[in-house]
Amino acid sequence: MMREKRDPTMLTAAPKASVSHVPNMAAMTDRLGLGTVPAAWPTGVSQLALTINACQHCDAFEVCTDWLVRAPKSIAVPPAFCPNAPAFGEAQAKKKA
Repeated sequence: MMREKRDPTMLTAAPKASVSHVPNMAAMTDRLGLGTVPAAWPTGVSQLALTINACQHCDAFEVCTDWLVRAPKSIAVPPAFCPNAPAFGEAQAKKKA
């Protein structure tokens, strides 16, 4: 029985480790008076999952990290560059209701 030869150009490299955006999301939601505990998310667990996904795929990681270093410990409105700003605003409104 012949062994099939592998083409070395067809080998796939291991995926590159991505920087986790979760600490930024946790810091942002904390400053907004929200939390990332699924059972306590005001607009439901599926909406929280969508915000986490949006954060993980956000292109503004460095901007966000820099902003969080300088931002006050409590904010009323998320920064305009945040793709989750509308979802965070909705969660804040629902939490207050």
